[in-house]
Amino acid sequence: MECYICGQPAHGICKFCGRAICRDHFKTLPYPIATYVGENKTPKMIVVADALICGECHPQPEPIEMPEIY
Repeated sequence: MECYICGQPAHGICKFCGRAICRDHFKTLPYPIATYVGENKTPKMIVVADALICGECHPQPEPIEMPEIY
């Protein structure tokens, strides 16, 4: 596989969009994998701390409503 940005051999896949990325172009960002409500009714999230991200995609900071999937 080749890096989406430069065409060099890829060393990972962006966790957010799936693009292949090389060591020179990857960045890291926390990736949420689960959300739950704790004992004190406070929402908590299980997060992978250093997930690879290509820097080309832009994960949304807030949830997006998608009523059409129901």
